[in-house]
Amino acid sequence: MKLYVYCVADREPGFAKPLVGLANNEVEFLTFDDLVVAASEFSDEVVEVNRANVLLHDAVIRETFSQSTVLPFRFGTLLSTTRLESYIRSKHRTLAERLESLHNCVEMSVKIIWRHEVSKESTSEKPDPELGKGTAFLLAKRNELLVDEELDREARSVAYSLQERLAGLVRKEQVSVQPKQKLVLSASYLIERGTDPDFRHILDNFTVERPDLHFLMSGPWPPYTFANIELEFQTQ
Repeated sequence: MKLYVYCVADREPGFAKPLVGLANNEVEFLTFDDLVVAASEFSDEVVEVNRANVLLHDAVIRETFSQSTVLPFRFGTLLSTTRLESYIRSKHRTLAERLESLHNCVEMSVKIIWRHEVSKESTSEKPDPELGKGTAFLLAKRNELLVDEELDREARSVAYSLQERLAGLVRKEQVSVQPKQKLVLSASYLIERGTDPDFRHILDNFTVERPDLHFLMSGPWPPYTFANIELEFQTQ
């Protein structure tokens, strides 16, 4: 019998009723010194990737997260008790330090989409039709580069403005800026629990200031992006 593992936690949560995990099995909290692993028995060799299983995986992590700091495992991680114990004990210091760095924190997600169409066309004058093909080609490439540079400046400006506004709240961040894509910015932010209303207020004000952008915000979540558990065994 293998164990399906959900997350590592800094302490065992106390629930009035047991949590139900994958395959309708009860979730156990296994203690390894001062670390706790949420896991449930699983008899099959692989975990089917479907909506119900993914939601159950996330639900167990969220419930545990409501009372503890957690490092989520990837979906589909199956281990024997021996391999789990070996992993936790060999990585104990790293896991403990990471839990400490995430203590009392949640993750917020922000995505920003251009409202205008991202285009390679330049607003400058079109080349004179009497110019040679080579000259016209070079002018077109120059205009294309100018458009790219303008998009890049605008995208970096958006990212910098957002960073300035959130600086007082954010502990860590992972930001991806892609000026030529419709989804121009995708970011994850680590903030303290309870400060998400302030985070939302800042984003709401920025939304009003930038009607040319479409904002998508979600959270608070367990810190999936910042957990980064590197497993030494194969996962699905």
